[in-house]
Amino acid sequence: MENTDDLFDKPLSDDPEENLRMENELLRLKLQAELGADPHMINPVDPEIENIFLKNIFDFEHNYANAKRVKVYDLLGQPEFKPAGGLTDEQVEDALQQITDLLLSKNIVVDFSDDLDNRTKYVFITEELFDHETDDFTIPGMTSHFDYEEFHPNHKANIENKALEFLSKWFKQSFDDHSWVLGDSFVAPDRKTYSRAEIVHQLNNIFNAYTAFSNEEYFIYDIGFQLQPGSNSGLGHAEGSVKYDAVLENNETIYFEGPFKLYFSLEDNWWSIFHLVFPGFKYP
Repeated sequence: MENTDDLFDKPLSDDPEENLRMENELLRLKLQAELGADPHMINPVDPEIENIFLKNIFDFEHNYANAKRVKVYDLLGQPEFKPAGGLTDEQVEDALQQITDLLLSKNIVVDFSDDLDNRTKYVFITEELFDHETDDFTIPGMTSHFDYEEFHPNHKANIENKALEFLSKWFKQSFDDHSWVLGDSFVAPDRKTYSRAEIVHQLNNIFNAYTAFSNEEYFIYDIGFQLQPGSNSGLGHAEGSVKYDAVLENNETIYFEGPFKLYFSLEDNWWSIFHLVFPGFKYP
């Protein structure tokens, strides 16, 4: 496959600025024709920066399209390693550092949560990640990330984090169409369905009645979920209690207090809210 460095052996114009503009336009057309990319994928920027960007995208897409699938273990050169069962905790710590350094030398990083011990991390890398297939190509300066939770999702923690995100956005009055904690569709108590955009519009209508929320207090006392066997889907909830003051334009306040319950659905390992009961909120 032709590399973008060889596309323009001869100048397209005697004028350097015009040559750069024509080269960028040609790259855009090639990206569209060969890779189906939007030729106007980026906003106008400095032509030299745009040229570098377009060439990098072109090379990345071609390398990705032609990449073979290979196990991480093979990508690392099939390194020797000792099973975790035969190592002490101190030896595991040293072995984990060696494996981590080897991965980093291949521009690979494994992301773990802070509560995992070294043995769990070492076992995951050597017994699971090594057998995982990935694309056999590298781009200078690009790092591949593997997230432990993608292999072992902590659904309870994920639901809790999404519930806290909702609470934060509520008190900051900061929901918009890109608030992915909200699901694509909502189901009201009367079974009427609403889109995310309609719910965001309703939330903003509610927020427009107040200048701010203050003195908020809340706690979550129950989180639960059920997964559909053999699929990446399921239902969950976060239940708690909340109280806060809603400040009107005349500085008067309305006091809200009561239980709340956020209902979540899981699609493609992503939890989002599809129904909510919350003091101060009502459906359209």
